[in-house]
Amino acid sequence: MQVGFELYQKQTLKLSLTPELQQSINILQYSTHELIDFLNRQANENPVLEISFKEPLATLSESSIHTHKINSQIRSSKSKSFNGDNEYNPINNYSINTETLESHLLEQLSLLSSLKAFEKKILQFLIGNLNEYGFLELDANWAASHFSVSVEEIENMIQVLQSLDPIGVGAKDLTDCLLIQLREHEDYNELAYKIVKKHLTDLAEKRYRKIAGLYQVTVQEVQKASDFIRTLNPRPVSHFSDDMTHYIVPDVYVEKDKEGFLITVNDSCTPKLSINPYYKDHVTMNSVNPAKDYIKGHINDAQLLLKGLEQRQMTLYKVTASIVDEQREFFMKGITGLKPMTLKDISEKLLLHESTISRATSNKYIQTPHGLFKLRNFFTRGLHRVNSPATESTTTIKEKIKVLIADEDKIRPFSDQKLCQIFENEGTKISRRNYCKIP
Repeated sequence: MQVGFELYQKQTLKLSLTPELQQSINILQYSTHELIDFLNRQANENPVLEISFKEPLATLSESSIHTHKINSQIRSSKSKSFNGDNEYNPINNYSINTETLESHLLEQLSLLSSLKAFEKKILQFLIGNLNEYGFLELDANWAASHFSVSVEEIENMIQVLQSLDPIGVGAKDLTDCLLIQLREHEDYNELAYKIVKKHLTDLAEKRYRKIAGLYQVTVQEVQKASDFIRTLNPRPVSHFSDDMTHYIVPDVYVEKDKEGFLITVNDSCTPKLSINPYYKDHVTMNSVNPAKDYIKGHINDAQLLLKGLEQRQMTLYKVTASIVDEQREFFMKGITGLKPMTLKDISEKLLLHESTISRATSNKYIQTPHGLFKLRNFFTRGLHRVNSPATESTTTIKEKIKVLIADEDKIRPFSDQKLCQIFENEGTKISRRNYCKIP
């Protein structure tokens, strides 16, 4: 066998995504919040981009004007707007005042006047390392080396942390959390303490006789200790939240009017991007400037970004318009009018790839006359009707099941077989196996 180098030509065919195409794909699949973050990053990285944020109450009017331009390219429609001076939005005046676990502990720490400044610094560090359950998984040896103190001093600060409210915070794990609560309880139960420390698994599996034999007590005493342990809180910090309330902003609005349905793509939350005219003029007038190529490259990037945003709006509008056309019964009657539909149905109608439809509807919300829905909710499977090629949406069937169960006799509720029979009488055959999967 001869081993060596040789030069030869090979012809291959492969798909290559340009950076511009990749950016357009990403912009299309971004949710509103992700798009805002992306645009802020682009404005920070590209010096020729100018970013401006719209006024909270005037945004919808501006958005409607912009969307009317989009609509006019596809089909004519009227656009409604809010009067920013007269409309009152209570959400804009809502104040978020939730206390976090960290702020609650730091407030107690500020009242401990007996502690030295360095000890408070260690405690602040420990508080910052608590996990979502309020447990401290930090290694004491590592913390001691970090602050150049003894392990004993770190453990003393951990004990101070565990003495704060809520009782159980700063524990190593669930067992340690329960033991701390038992030690601090006004009605100390020694048997309960021993069970939690050594036999928590046996307690969970209700091996009362085994525990009673180990400690020479009755099963009733073990049961009483078990009841006492159940009064403890395994998640003492569960009522604290680090998360703010997030409100869903619809990406598209669909309203019913005399002529049909008005579709408005909402861009009221996204910042407005533009290219600084100074840089445009600078490139045009200064032909020998060494920075010309640098500025020109950023201008091209900015133009591609603006084009991608416009394409996103157009695609989102077209997809929504196609969904409204296919699901007209839903927009007229509500959830009971929803019919089976797939991504392929919309892609064939718009002559777009299914992946494009998938990206356009991913993480997007639509405000309809019947409430707020995910765009993905309109793509549902269907079940064939008896002696008919027609199908019925599984979402519609679920809604009918809810109505039947809500109206049934609570003393003698419908059996699975009875519900299947009701649907079969209406023309939809559902096996008991499929019926159990639907809800």
